Amino acid sequence: MPPRDFDERIRRMREVIRRRVADYDQRHRYRRFAIRRLGGLLRSDDPRLSTVMSGADALETTIGDFLSEPPLGAEDRERLREFIEFLILRFDLLGSNATPKEEAKVIDVDEADFVEREFDYPRPHHVWIVPNTKAAAGSGIEIDRDSEVTEVLHSIRDVYNGRLRVIRVIGDSMSPVLHGDDKVTFDTRLVSPKEGDVVVVYDAVRGGMIGYWRRDGATAWLDKANGAFSSERLDTSDAWKLWGTITRIVDTPVSPRRRPRH
Repeated sequence: MPPRDFDERIRRMREVIRRRVADYDQRHRYRRFAIRRLGGLLRSDDPRLSTVMSGADALETTIGDFLSEPPLGAEDRERLREFIEFLILRFDLLGSNATPKEEAKVIDVDEADFVEREFDYPRPHHVWIVPNTKAAAGSGIEIDRDSEVTEVLHSIRDVYNGRLRVIRVIGDSMSPVLHGDDKVTFDTRLVSPKEGDVVVVYDAVRGGMIGYWRRDGATAWLDKANGAFSSERLDTSDAWKLWGTITRIVDTPVSPRRRPRH
């Protein structure tokens, strides 16, 4: 049986929803919110939880905001963090138990022994969580802002992937596709590249190399995007190893414009 003030809660929630629609329209001045998307939420006297969740997502806010719940305090956040850490460890949500063994087979060179040439030593993949800004919180991204539990749970699969590695490009052999100091990810699962894929290779003598994958019979080649550099021949010996295929640029420096001196 619903509580005595259930109808009053529904009324207050609808007031909040209408305010959030107005906030949404103010933030998206050229794309007004289609109120029909909230038809079931505004008409029902007892909306389902899934209906409330979808409405909150559509308006870029949370169920707690709809229900006028007070923001989480420091103690609440700490408890949620502890609970999330428990779930991660209990159910191995990140696959961390299996990851070290798998990575050891792929990145089988110690950092101290790594020879830098066209990229530096691979690092585990880390990306920034971009928070879903609340409708009432204004616009923009807040640096170092603590993520809410919902954001963390939605982001776990995307943020951590033990099979992705980040490297920093050294030199301009792949310019203009990749430039020196670009940071790129490569996927250690993608070790059967098609011709033309940009791959990461490690050679025990020549060091880390990047290039377009090409096969010519039993011989593999790394072709360069920059015509000033020659292709690298990968013979049939065991001196080199394909570590993976580059999937994206995750960071690239921005150079300021310099006016010529007169």
